[in-house]
Amino acid sequence: MSVTAELRKLFEFELYNYLKENIIYSPNIKCLKTEISIKKTKDNQASGRIGFRFLNNAQGYCLSTSVDSPELIVFFNKINPPYRSNNPEGVVYAMNTSMEIGFKSFAPNLGGNVDLPRSEEERKKTCEWIFTKVRDIYLPRAINLIELKPETIKDIILFPDYYAYPFLTILYLSKKYNRSLTDKEMELIFSKRKRILGNKLFDKKLLEIYL
Repeated sequence: MSVTAELRKLFEFELYNYLKENIIYSPNIKCLKTEISIKKTKDNQASGRIGFRFLNNAQGYCLSTSVDSPELIVFFNKINPPYRSNNPEGVVYAMNTSMEIGFKSFAPNLGGNVDLPRSEEERKKTCEWIFTKVRDIYLPRAINLIELKPETIKDIILFPDYYAYPFLTILYLSKKYNRSLTDKEMELIFSKRKRILGNKLFDKKLLEIYL
């Protein structure tokens, strides 16, 4: 076994145990070897995952996460928008840390990955670092969407490219909670810089119909 393979084995085992001991949200959240799985429940058919992948070229780990939501898919299919999804079919949310342009929430460096730790002390610090990022950023964002919480609207406005149909998801949540969009939210939604709209005329008509 190579030195890198041995270091990976040690770190991934330690990371698995650290996450398993510290992440406590609900019974449907399971820690696997290199993944956190958010399972379906009898009351909610949505599911998600947060995975860690080792990149040989970077000698470090990147993070990726995705969510599937049958409830949202039904709505998207009903609307049948005249534009394409940002994500593969059936995936309502997907991102990896290479998409974090201009800032790096997960990585302490510009590459978007966390370096493979090479000592016991580094392993402990890296486990804590990854756990904190998952606990504070990536798991709450996935849970917000899986449970279709209104907080997802803020998440989408911040990171629209991660969502299959950012505008349609905002529309669905606004209708679900009978929640009016603020002037500031409307300004951001219609901002070209944010890329939330798929087709301005089509989406504006939907806004008038549903809200």
